[in-house]
Amino acid sequence: MSAGSRLKTARASLALGAVARAAVAGVAAYGALLALGSGAEWIFGLPLGLRFSFVAIRTVAAVMAMGIVLWRAKGVAHERDVALWLEERVPVLRYVLVTAIEPRFAPMMPDLERAIAPVRWNGAIARAVARGLAIPAAVAIASLLVIAALPDAAVARARAPRAGDAAVRVGPGAPPNLLAPLSATVTPPAYAHERRITIEEPSTISALAGSDVTLEGHGAGSAISASDSAHAWRVTGEGDRWRLGLRVSAQPSVIRLSDGTHSRLVVVEPRADSAPRVTLRAPARDTIVRVARGIMPLVADASDDIGLAAAWLEYIVSSGEGESFTFRSGVVARTRLSGARSIVLRGALMLDALALKPGDIVHLRAVARDENTVSGPGLGVSETRTLRVPRKGEDDSVAVEAAPPPEADQSALSERMLIILADSLQRVRPKLTRGVVVNESQRIGADQARLRKRVADIIFIRLEGESSAEESRGSESRAKLSPEALLKAAEEATKSASAEGLDFEGGESPVVHINRPLLEAYNAMWEAGRELDGGEPGRALPHMRAALAAIQRARQAERIYLRGRPPSIVVDLAKVRLTGKLDRVGAAPRMPRASVDPAAARRVTRFDAALRLANADRAAAIDSLILLRVSALTSAPGLAASIADAVDALRGGRDATAALVRARRALLGEPRSVDSLPAWSGW
Repeated sequence: MSAGSRLKTARASLALGAVARAAVAGVAAYGALLALGSGAEWIFGLPLGLRFSFVAIRTVAAVMAMGIVLWRAKGVAHERDVALWLEERVPVLRYVLVTAIEPRFAPMMPDLERAIAPVRWNGAIARAVARGLAIPAAVAIASLLVIAALPDAAVARARAPRAGDAAVRVGPGAPPNLLAPLSATVTPPAYAHERRITIEEPSTISALAGSDVTLEGHGAGSAISASDSAHAWRVTGEGDRWRLGLRVSAQPSVIRLSDGTHSRLVVVEPRADSAPRVTLRAPARDTIVRVARGIMPLVADASDDIGLAAAWLEYIVSSGEGESFTFRSGVVARTRLSGARSIVLRGALMLDALALKPGDIVHLRAVARDENTVSGPGLGVSETRTLRVPRKGEDDSVAVEAAPPPEADQSALSERMLIILADSLQRVRPKLTRGVVVNESQRIGADQARLRKRVADIIFIRLEGESSAEESRGSESRAKLSPEALLKAAEEATKSASAEGLDFEGGESPVVHINRPLLEAYNAMWEAGRELDGGEPGRALPHMRAALAAIQRARQAERIYLRGRPPSIVVDLAKVRLTGKLDRVGAAPRMPRASVDPAAARRVTRFDAALRLANADRAAAIDSLILLRVSALTSAPGLAASIADAVDALRGGRDATAALVRARRALLGEPRSVDSLPAWSGW
């Protein structure tokens, strides 16, 4: 074999040895770091984030080790470098090999070949390759032995970490505390179409209401007790693990876990499923049409935070005048959805098919329903738009005085006056004799009875066209009309007024819906009258206020159109400016400042107490902050978020100063500063 062929063989051997050394070095680096991470996990229990970091570090270290070995062996790519390397290891060559590869010494090649032929360098190559493989191979073997000696579970958690695996960690370093480590698995309800998540070492579990939460740790289930403010939870066991399953309710709660020696608090923060948001974009406003013909386009936007189930457009046509009205309803563009977050609903209202007559009013709205099967479904309704056909001769009036308030408004004014009288009598009651109180109370009761009769007349005139025939006083022998009897009469009257049933959300006709608050007001006035006749104005006030609220709801259920435009009042500002007089004008009394919210003051006290505990007993401080956060979830969400960050920092052993500062500012507000010293105010 020629010298050139032998040199190529040596070069290939060295290249193969370099590749093998790089591979073994990569395995050694990866194995050493895996053994180190597995041992630390077995002894100390590493957090999930640190274990993920170790995976990246191991991979980068293995790649770098291979790269360094290959970079140092880059000389095998050149024959001259390989020849020089052989000349250094085999001195008997006396640079004959280097001379032989030079083209300018080609005439001397026979003599050079005879000098190179008896020299053997395979041993030098083998020794060099063996030395290069020895150290990384030893490190790799030692790492493999350590990994084999460690528990398989610890190695698996270090090699391929996943959320929730820390709860099953065992080993000599596993703490006797069965509540640490702890993992929580949150499974959202099926309608939400969200994936299941696992939380390591949870202090707060934020989940959709109706989600299933499973808390898991190491130890026997019989050794763990769990409870909240309402009841105790049953903890189950499987092998060397304990599990606690619960469902997220609509209210925040604190789960208290205990293993007999240690205790731990976990906040369950529900996330409510909001109702769909619906906006009717077309028509954009209430409309008056002279001739109800053609097609009216309807456009609405509907969206939901999780998903929509259905959406539709609906209309109600009210016809008639005076005390006789009929109602028709229908649905347009009903659409079934499969969890879409938003939709643009389009439809068309055929005005010709409605056969509208002068005086008819069409009420339009958009409705959407979500997929909530836990606490819903949630229903979202847009603002109602009206389409009105004016009556004949309506335009003949060019200017009229504003119409007087309807009967419901007059009842509201009268009931408010009676409330003022009863409240005044109750305040001065300690200064009066019992006889005076009874006389004044019965006088107010007489006015209340007359007002109750007026409300009854309004109800029966609307429904039957005649008065209720109730006497204001002196007819107490007549049986009391219960709200159920009045409601039944209203429903019968509605059925006789319209032979066609209505089909819209709620299942209740508009006439009954408008009169239902008046029926509630009637019943409340009856109860108030009984208390007033007995000389108890204080007991009558809650019923009187309930009657006033019901009358207000009745007013809001009606839509009133004024025919014409009221006259405008013009004030000559230049004439009346600075013409007022200050006679008999006294200084206004100074109003006391609003007192500090007592709940906020208590939160400040509890926060300061938790801070004092932070240095002496960190666990107790964490528990105090968790309970404070739960109490602030609904009333002070910003404070609750800051406290959550502080709890996570304290539990993880990090600096919680910034989070605690944010919490204090959420409690007391931002600090105020001035750019100068106050003025000198004395000697």
